[in-house]
Amino acid sequence: GWEENDSTSESLTVTLNSNQTFEAIFEFIPIYSTDVNNDLEIFNYDIYADYTEQIVDFYPNAFFTSDLSENVVNGINLALKTAADEFGKYGPVEYGVFGVDKQAALDLINKLCERRVDLNQWNLSDCLSRETDETLSYSSISYQKIGENVILTNEPQSNAGHNGGFQWGLHLLQSSYPFGFDNLFDTLPQDDFKTVLHEYFHVFQLASVFNLDFDQRENNVRPNEAIWMMEGGAEYMANYTLFKLIDNETLLFEKSYGSLREKMEEKMEEGKTVKEDNCPNSKLNQFTYQTCNQAGYKLGTWGVAYLTNKVNNQNILLDTFYPNLKELGFEGAFNLAFGYTSEEFYEEFDAFLQLPIEEQLEIIPDL
Repeated sequence: GWEENDSTSESLTVTLNSNQTFEAIFEFIPIYSTDVNNDLEIFNYDIYADYTEQIVDFYPNAFFTSDLSENVVNGINLALKTAADEFGKYGPVEYGVFGVDKQAALDLINKLCERRVDLNQWNLSDCLSRETDETLSYSSISYQKIGENVILTNEPQSNAGHNGGFQWGLHLLQSSYPFGFDNLFDTLPQDDFKTVLHEYFHVFQLASVFNLDFDQRENNVRPNEAIWMMEGGAEYMANYTLFKLIDNETLLFEKSYGSLREKMEEKMEEGKTVKEDNCPNSKLNQFTYQTCNQAGYKLGTWGVAYLTNKVNNQNILLDTFYPNLKELGFEGAFNLAFGYTSEEFYEEFDAFLQLPIEEQLEIIPDL
């Protein structure tokens, strides 16, 4: 998912000017690293440059708590590199991954906050007080709590999100324990790999409108708070990309993850059930984070699948829709990409939802 996180106050931002010098608090690499950076002391980019809304020549950063296994570290790194290769390298991206141990989480939070201080973005006490606040939904420690509960209750649950960073020119993402990489609960590594692709697609989406103010940015990526394109786009592109790379043997996994059609059939069943139970009369553009959000995710995934099939271009979001979103707004970019209005699409998609599943699945690539 994606949550805008405006709790880090704008007033804390310090503008960097080019002649400002830092003491040697951290190591700065002028030659960009070619892979995902895991070292909190390293900045694999020019800390004075503005990279917003453009392709960059360095990969994301991923930072891990000390209790996470090599499987998790390697899995997240490969997934992030794959996502950047597939959807475009944007940045700087920081992907913080939390395990189950509280002290390990506090250690990582401390280092992440020191990174904010090193970049003159935030002061240490404000950063620590926010990120260790267990009552806040998107604090860093809340992600550790989810992992801890997984172990305590022996029930799988996870969460990941793009949690802002706009005021600093960054994409800050966080994840709870990705236990699929450790093969727990019959969860396959592909599940966690797909989650990283989903979250990184949010980086791509938000990079397209990064410099707009909050309301404009929101209205472009989630017009009238509708989440179907934001979340459905990320979920469809994550699933499609994963199955495409498995199919062409770029990615090899030990166990089969089924097919894209099987995954999409599940989403249709679950999405329609949630809609019938909670919001039977709502159209696709009426699902928000507050109202019928699971229908927004699952049927939104189908909405995007429908549109990519309609124009016979699986990369239409990458090629046309998002690159034109800032200039044209949602409706203008939609018309350009898909050749008709969003209203016409919502009506058409409503009718599509009534078809038998066999007919619906015909629009899904055979992967």
